[in-house]
Amino acid sequence: MSVHAVPVEKYHGTGNDFLVVDAAAEDVGDRAAFARAHCDRETGVDVGTGRCGADGVLFLSLAERFDPTRVVMTLVQPDGSTATMCGNGARVVARWAHDRTGDREFMIDTQAGTRRATVTADASAATIEMGVPTFDPRRVPVARERALADGPLVDEPVEGVTVTAVNTGVPHAVAFVDGGRDDPDGIDAVDLESVAPPVRHADVFPEGANVNLAAVVDDGSGDGPAVLDQRTFERGVEGETRSCGTGAVAVVAAARRLGLIDGDSAVSRPPGGELEITVPDAGHATLTGPVAHEFSGTLPADPR
Repeated sequence: MSVHAVPVEKYHGTGNDFLVVDAAAEDVGDRAAFARAHCDRETGVDVGTGRCGADGVLFLSLAERFDPTRVVMTLVQPDGSTATMCGNGARVVARWAHDRTGDREFMIDTQAGTRRATVTADASAATIEMGVPTFDPRRVPVARERALADGPLVDEPVEGVTVTAVNTGVPHAVAFVDGGRDDPDGIDAVDLESVAPPVRHADVFPEGANVNLAAVVDDGSGDGPAVLDQRTFERGVEGETRSCGTGAVAVVAAARRLGLIDGDSAVSRPPGGELEITVPDAGHATLTGPVAHEFSGTLPADPR
């Protein structure tokens, strides 16, 4: 009995890695099972990089009749759930679409809305509009007594961690710590796998939340942009990822809200590399960073 094999690509944006399936050409009947099997970090796909699995599967459909070309994006996460938005994933989408069309500008249709994306001339990096970050408790969402009267959840304790809640396409809880990556007692000394789950599952977040730790390394009061170190525990991955684009925007938005940084531009440094973020006073935030292709091959459509 033959096994239906699906052509896949694998890309990463600052270490945030994704399998990509052309949904217009290939039929995967059970997308959740496909993602759970092939994204597993212990038993999932091995592309020879020394790291099995992936942070999700992007099911994409091109619509070239539009100008700019549109791409419908659906991200299925390793636990089989669907994410409404993913910043690094959307940057991967732009690179994937460029590799097929040669275009450098795209409109990407996500469940969080349509976002404009561009790739550089050499296609080594991509920029994605990220929408307008919101602290509105109804839109994060935050669930607590008198939520509307109390206003946004900003710099408040949740399960023993002081966090700020912001939606950048998906819900995020951002906590600031003293000391960046160069400090032995700083951000990397925190046991994120223990600290984050209670916050991620807290009752105050009815849809769950991604949990970010951040440290301000440079507040941007000098000549350059602000610089923040970042770590993220992602909902749906249920673990720490090497990078999170929506998390990077959330960190910068929260830092601006709390007055921790100057200006509307910043560099976020997750473990996987550097991301450039703008969070203007009005209009869309943007996320820019490198994107790389890792693998072309096939995987069983039915992994059972």
